[in-house]
Amino acid sequence: MHLFRFSLLACLTLAMIGLSRTGVALAADPPAFAVAVSRADTSPKIDGTLNDPLWQKATHIQMTWDYQFRRPASEPTDVYLLADKTSLYVAFVAKQSEPITATNHTNDSSLSADDAVRVYLWPSGENGFEYFFAANPLGTRNEYSGENSSFAPHWTAVATRSADGYIVTEQIPMNVMRGDGRSTWRLQFDRTLHVTGQTFEWAHDGAQRSTDSVSFTGFLTGMTVATGSTRTKPRLGLYTLGQIGSAGANGNRARVGADIALPITNTASFFSSLYPDYSNVDQDQQTISPTAFSRQYTEVRPFFTQGLNFYNNFNCNDCYDVPFLYTPSIPTPQQGYAVEGVQGQAQFAGFDALGVNGRSDNAQTLIYTTADRRDILNVLRFSTLSPGLSDTTSIYQLTVGNHHNFSVYATTGGETGSGVTAPTLGHYNEWGLNLFSQKTGFFPAYHDIGPQYAPPDGLQQISDIHGPTLFVNHEFDNAPTSFIQSYTLSQDIEHFKNGAGALNLADAFTNLTINTKTQYTLAMSSGYQYLLLSNGYGSMIDQNGAALSHGSATSTPSSISYNIGRFGPGFLRTTTRLTTLRVTPRGTLALEADNTNDTTDEIPSRMLPSVKNVQWLERATFTYQFNSSSALAVGLRRIIGTAPELLFPPTTCRQMPLSAACGYTDASNVSVAFHRRVGADELYVVYGDPNQLATLPALIVKFVHYFGAEKGT
Repeated sequence: MHLFRFSLLACLTLAMIGLSRTGVALAADPPAFAVAVSRADTSPKIDGTLNDPLWQKATHIQMTWDYQFRRPASEPTDVYLLADKTSLYVAFVAKQSEPITATNHTNDSSLSADDAVRVYLWPSGENGFEYFFAANPLGTRNEYSGENSSFAPHWTAVATRSADGYIVTEQIPMNVMRGDGRSTWRLQFDRTLHVTGQTFEWAHDGAQRSTDSVSFTGFLTGMTVATGSTRTKPRLGLYTLGQIGSAGANGNRARVGADIALPITNTASFFSSLYPDYSNVDQDQQTISPTAFSRQYTEVRPFFTQGLNFYNNFNCNDCYDVPFLYTPSIPTPQQGYAVEGVQGQAQFAGFDALGVNGRSDNAQTLIYTTADRRDILNVLRFSTLSPGLSDTTSIYQLTVGNHHNFSVYATTGGETGSGVTAPTLGHYNEWGLNLFSQKTGFFPAYHDIGPQYAPPDGLQQISDIHGPTLFVNHEFDNAPTSFIQSYTLSQDIEHFKNGAGALNLADAFTNLTINTKTQYTLAMSSGYQYLLLSNGYGSMIDQNGAALSHGSATSTPSSISYNIGRFGPGFLRTTTRLTTLRVTPRGTLALEADNTNDTTDEIPSRMLPSVKNVQWLERATFTYQFNSSSALAVGLRRIIGTAPELLFPPTTCRQMPLSAACGYTDASNVSVAFHRRVGADELYVVYGDPNQLATLPALIVKFVHYFGAEKGT
């Protein structure tokens, strides 16, 4: 109780400090960030220089604000804009006295580890799709679409370096973006500097929560003549695949499949996948990090990632059982059909995934935002149908607030079907308040989840909880030249009872993160957590400790962490170690070694001796970027040992712990992937699958050709 009162006091203190300081460091009221695009009859040279006289006629913009430290930018960045009937041309002139960070050589991958410049575009205004196009000082490029997470059109970026910085020139085709024909687009630019942790931007406002908060971005006028139509073409992606594999990997086989996209309107499309294939090697998501709740994994299957941005756009504070729709729970379908798009103030999407044995998983969502973007209505429905199972979940949320520092939301709905014996047992309700600025947040909420809420296509964390939560945080910034650049303090409190009135979950954690100029980060946590386990026993889960990392936002991060505390019927120590080495100018080697050391309690009344459970994860990953269109990845991983116990185990596990039934694992995985993309063609040569616990003994060669529109457009 003393700790609870202290945590509440800390929350209120942080909130008062942060909100009282909100107006101190904010910029003065900005001017109207609006520019008219300059037009050209021919394309300027895209060569990493401004030597072409056409650039002298371009619209000129300057990034003058440091978003991260909320002060004028310490380095100048000039931007130049031109447009003709088919393309938008952008040039960045970035002056930089600090060392330049540029390590990524392969296009269509994250540039978060490098210095980078970005242009953000909303061709349909605030409620339309967001796009950004980014490039690093090598000219390596990446892109994003709010419609499709596989967005990867061809566009051009060329960079040159100089003694005082770098220049990037770009050509962006208009027809890879979706617009409704309006003449005024929303527009933003930003630039990141890794050595100092700064982010410069053009349009800014003190209430921003990110540089691309659309309500605070600028305006680009005169685009009707320059763009023509931004309605994309139909797309047909055909793939052929051959596999040589063992019987356990479905043997030797060959197959053909298709990915189809048909525009319905300028801002809506129909999608279909016929016999989809998921043979691409993706990021290794295996972990031994102990948790009392369900693990959440990233969706990697193309049919589901294609429209995933439309679902799960809900407010939630101290979220549980979210995302509501969790597509990794859906078995791989044989066929998939989907519709998604934007119409006026509404966003909508739906899919139907048809699997084996008569199973069908479908979902629909609608988001309506008022013209002033102050009020949002969000509706989500998803269901699972198969022999012996019929389940439907419906969630509704209304959010009311302003753009600057306040919103409230109410969420209601629940699950009905085979596993819910009464409507009152499958309900889901939540109410929350958000008070915030760029650096401060105060987020109380009340949660009410029924004991039988557990959708088959949802992420089940915990059910039968009723009670309040509170999260508060504040970031304190120093000058970019200070050794300690910033430190963030946060406090989290949760207190839930179940339907019988017993304590189900309670915790209070304090977290402190310190960022330094030398790219070292220290994160520390302290607190407690009580959880009523599924077998009716209450247990403490108090994993507290510290993590020290270096270069976490670069391509060569290193970190070590140590956590200690109670974990169910024992005492757990967890250590993680990770380092990434640049072994060649284009190659990196990542090494990881994690271990858990769990000492269970002796329970004489049950004749259960104390047991030490130790588990190791060892991982090595080598990646090599041949050029802008080709890359190789090789992964090795082993998990060995017995996982920590959470529930009180049977006596046999204490006496004979080396078995899979008692959490013992001895598995190794080897995976190799080569990817090359040229023009409208993609080639994958793959051995294994890093998302499997053990090696999948199969060699796969896949070739894809895109007809019509480009990949992800």
